[in-house]
Amino acid sequence: QKQHQMSSFLRKSPFKNAHGTLLADSYSELKLHQPLGDQNLLAASDTRISYPVNDKTLAVLGIERTGKLGGASLPSYSHSSPVEGFEFSPHNPDHLVSVTSSGTVSLFSTSTNSTAAVSTFSSSITKAGGLRCHPSASGVVAAYGTNQASVMDMEASNATLAVAHPDAVTSFSWSYDGSTILTACKDKKVRVHDPRQPDTAVTTLDAPHKGSKPMQALYLGNSSSILTIGNSMMREREVGLWDLRNLANPLQRERMGTSNGLLTPLFDVDSSLLFLAGKGDSNIRIYELASNKLHPVNNLSPGGLAQRSVCMVPKRGLDIMGCEVARVLKLTDNSIQAVSFKVPRREKHKFCEDLFPPSTCSFEAAMDSGAYFGGKDATPLLSSLDPTAAAKVKEVDEQKMPAETKAVDTAPDRTSSVDSSSTAGSTSRFNNGASKFRHVNGKGVPASGRYFNLNPNISTMDGSLLTANETFFAMPWKGGGGQVYVGTHGKTGKVEPNCPLLNTGHTKAVTALSFSRFDTDILATGSDDCNIRIFGVTEEGAASGMGEGQLIGELKGHRNGIRTLDFHPTCRDLLMTSGLDTSVKIWDIQNFKEIVDVGSHHPDNINNCSWNYAGNLIATGSRDKMMRVIDPRSNTVVHGGKAHAGARGPRVCFCGRKGEGEEVLLSLGASVSGERELSLWDVRSFEKPLCTKRIDNGNGVLFPIFEESTGMLYLAGRGDRNVKYYEILKAEGGSFDALYCHEFGFDGDPLIGISPLPQKTVSVASVEVLKVLRLSSSEAQPATFTLPRNVELKEYFQDDVYREIRSCTTPAVSVSDWIEGSDGSIAYESLRPASMPLLSSRVVTRATRSKTEAFRREIDEREKEDKQKNDTFAKMQQMAITHEKYNPNKSSGQVIPKGKAGVDCTPIYDSDDSDAGWSDSD
Repeated sequence: QKQHQMSSFLRKSPFKNAHGTLLADSYSELKLHQPLGDQNLLAASDTRISYPVNDKTLAVLGIERTGKLGGASLPSYSHSSPVEGFEFSPHNPDHLVSVTSSGTVSLFSTSTNSTAAVSTFSSSITKAGGLRCHPSASGVVAAYGTNQASVMDMEASNATLAVAHPDAVTSFSWSYDGSTILTACKDKKVRVHDPRQPDTAVTTLDAPHKGSKPMQALYLGNSSSILTIGNSMMREREVGLWDLRNLANPLQRERMGTSNGLLTPLFDVDSSLLFLAGKGDSNIRIYELASNKLHPVNNLSPGGLAQRSVCMVPKRGLDIMGCEVARVLKLTDNSIQAVSFKVPRREKHKFCEDLFPPSTCSFEAAMDSGAYFGGKDATPLLSSLDPTAAAKVKEVDEQKMPAETKAVDTAPDRTSSVDSSSTAGSTSRFNNGASKFRHVNGKGVPASGRYFNLNPNISTMDGSLLTANETFFAMPWKGGGGQVYVGTHGKTGKVEPNCPLLNTGHTKAVTALSFSRFDTDILATGSDDCNIRIFGVTEEGAASGMGEGQLIGELKGHRNGIRTLDFHPTCRDLLMTSGLDTSVKIWDIQNFKEIVDVGSHHPDNINNCSWNYAGNLIATGSRDKMMRVIDPRSNTVVHGGKAHAGARGPRVCFCGRKGEGEEVLLSLGASVSGERELSLWDVRSFEKPLCTKRIDNGNGVLFPIFEESTGMLYLAGRGDRNVKYYEILKAEGGSFDALYCHEFGFDGDPLIGISPLPQKTVSVASVEVLKVLRLSSSEAQPATFTLPRNVELKEYFQDDVYREIRSCTTPAVSVSDWIEGSDGSIAYESLRPASMPLLSSRVVTRATRSKTEAFRREIDEREKEDKQKNDTFAKMQQMAITHEKYNPNKSSGQVIPKGKAGVDCTPIYDSDDSDAGWSDSD
């Protein structure tokens, strides 16, 4: 073992400093089933985790949903007999595949409200032991158990390949391209089969371990090596490394102590890292496979509770820019703990290609099940994990490329997919693609940049209690009447108890407020006194106090408290309001009169309302569980329907961007089980949603923020600390999807309100995609969301990220023209500074270099490293000689021959005289 450790030290591995850390965020107080056998019952995708609630039921939770989950209502997937194995599909992370002891294989879709199986398949296995999905073919699943391993087609449900064994199969592994299978059997033999030729075993390994316990066997990626795990005659746990080309003797054999717990191997084919976790252990061992050897990387225990089952989170779910190379989930007695493995690097803003080569985690199958059963083989498709990649780069043969320069394609595409076995292009799978915004980072300002000692009035909890523009922010304030605090951005710090306020003149508390889109000094307030008041605010008034002198006008007409205020997106003087009187009104704030009242369409209170992109339709979500799209000028309901199956009524938001047909309606509600969820709808039909996504198990009201320039959707829930964000994308077929990107957690108290700042306030030089102001019970915290890009790319305007935005100074239509039916012509403006060139115009010069030049450079680098090592060794040797020469009191123990001159060993004593006045006591 010392030899292996030394070779690991001398070998230049990028993972040699990898270390595991037990994350503080865990999933605790879970109701878990602990199997009596050796099954490994835990699975994860990049967004979800599945675990057994009892022997026949699997629960699924969002991977971001940490904390105490004892009382949480989670979707459950029931089976008719005990579950023996389950996995998330590598090609569709929403699909969960399971096998029961009776041999029935079931496919569940975790992205829909239904918990029933999408499809089932009954195999001929009488007692199943586990399940494995094919690495490169969609719909191909293998189950193994008593006396056989069966390969099934879940897409066609009519194809089965059975590979017979003389005894029970204890483990199963696919080869890298899925052409062969590796099985371990109770007869102490390991076999390699082509399941499409089940009668002939390609290779057989007899008794790699002499112990009596069941063995395991595992393919180690795209190499000729396999791993076997078992016990020795002395009952020690053993790991063996074998070369399939020569199975006479193992390449390596390691002993792991005498613990009784079964070792579970987890192998990352991208990095060739092997993780070994023993059942009942708390530590996880790490090895790197290189040159047909397993090199220990770091065998220090990350701590935590004893594990019962383990699994790995796919690469898409890792913190790539934080150099997180792996994350292992541990199922304990009543919790799931996460162990993060990171490689420390100084520069966190650069993508580390040596740590993250092209990954098999592309969510795209290289072929379908028909091609596999037809005899074809294909290696998994590879995709880049680089979050800073500005464009999709095509593979070009350098020898056939005559030009030395070419422009970089900066189309807003998904991450590039590379077929490692074929040059044929593959179609992009929109719904399972990866968003270019998935690595957007949120960053809150430190305490010195916040507004604290606030006293917001939280008597109403129906809407967001905060509104902001590029100059001001405002919130209801506790106290008599309808007081409002108006702050100015930049004047951070403590807000004094006797701070200047806007005395609105409302007789009851302010329950809704909003700034005008076109005039930054116009503030509308709504109150439980049923009235709306319009004020003109100034920086001087915000510093000294404001009152009736700033009142511009008042709007009266509601019969109950106001809950929503929303200025028109393209007309300066139109304001939409809704209240507890089940009505929606549209006002002319220039003449202070009501234009439209659409109250007759709602039998119950309205949760919120939203303008569409052009401003000619409005959407409402009501407590009667209905959402409606209304033409306000004709006062007719265009479409209506039930949004979600849960008890709470929906909240709605139009998600529209520049361009025809680029608009959908977002609804936020709850599923039957009480989980918060979102759905996207075609505004022309509410028969079924375009997509539905589970969010989490929270109970707070969700506030949607849709950013038109980037197409990003941000969801912040009252009582939450996290903001989740999605990208709303349109597929080639015209359908829309909401791709989950990431989430950002604020510190401090839970959220009670949030407001976005106008898009023109973002720093395009830093690739900021959003600025927000978050309100808690006593503090307002600014935050920015930034898309990581290479430093050299930040010199350019990211036109693949930012679209043109609607002008905030030039209205598209007047009130009178809007009433007459005109939508006007929307004026647009670009966020691009005049001095910043477009990224799409960037030209990359690729210097060609001969193989001879590259070889010479490699030799020079090696010689330079060898010289540096020799110089270091010579210096250390000289230091040792000098130390021995001038330190005679520290004898080296050398025997000096008689009559030879040697080292003077006479002791040397210090004297105070030689110390220039210093004494030994000093």
